[in-house]
Amino acid sequence: MHSGVPPLISTVPHVNTPIPVSTPVFQTPPVADRNPINNQLAEALQQLSKNLNRGLVPKPHQSKARILNTFDGSDPHKLNHFLFQCRLFFHANPLQFSTNEEKINFAMTYLSGVAQDWFEITLQQKDLSYTQPWLSTWHLFVDGLQVHFGLSDPVGDVANLINNLRMKPGDKITTYNVEFIQYAAQLNWGDSVLCNCFYQGLPNCLQDLIANREQGKPTSFYAMYQLAITFDNRYWE
Repeated sequence: MHSGVPPLISTVPHVNTPIPVSTPVFQTPPVADRNPINNQLAEALQQLSKNLNRGLVPKPHQSKARILNTFDGSDPHKLNHFLFQCRLFFHANPLQFSTNEEKINFAMTYLSGVAQDWFEITLQQKDLSYTQPWLSTWHLFVDGLQVHFGLSDPVGDVANLINNLRMKPGDKITTYNVEFIQYAAQLNWGDSVLCNCFYQGLPNCLQDLIANREQGKPTSFYAMYQLAITFDNRYWE
């Protein structure tokens, strides 16, 4: 016996039927509605999205500085140049060498020969839990190089080099100046001593021009330096 109530019809969809879900779409406002700052932000976000999608990661700037020459410890006169190359490379790539350890590790990869052997022994001691302070401090690392592989009497050796320095025939004065200043920077000599030493290293033709001028020879190093450059430039004109 049926009642007068019609049978109920379920309005619930089948459990296996997927329910469509709309994905919200980000829409940038029209150009006219955006101010310049928003424009820049939108462009930055768009570019960032492209980079992420492509798997691109911005790389820190790295200068294409020339790779260092190795230092083997056999010639103590080459140590200062090696250290200068290191500092130049650090200056050109500051993001790569922000810590002492990074600088030391980099410099050690350019050691060879007996210099490499000496530091290799020290690294083996580190593996045995005996740590040297220079492994984490750049200036101590430099001190170690200078003690073991630098000049035994740096001031005396440099003084001997500058006293025997002579401007070579056929050279422009620039080459002589660079070497002289390089040595002079390592000495604590007075102005008059440097002035006389610089004059002695000039060729006879420049010495004669300087000595025979009406005002006589300059008495300061800077004045002698500038005058020698002036006469040398006239010679090459």
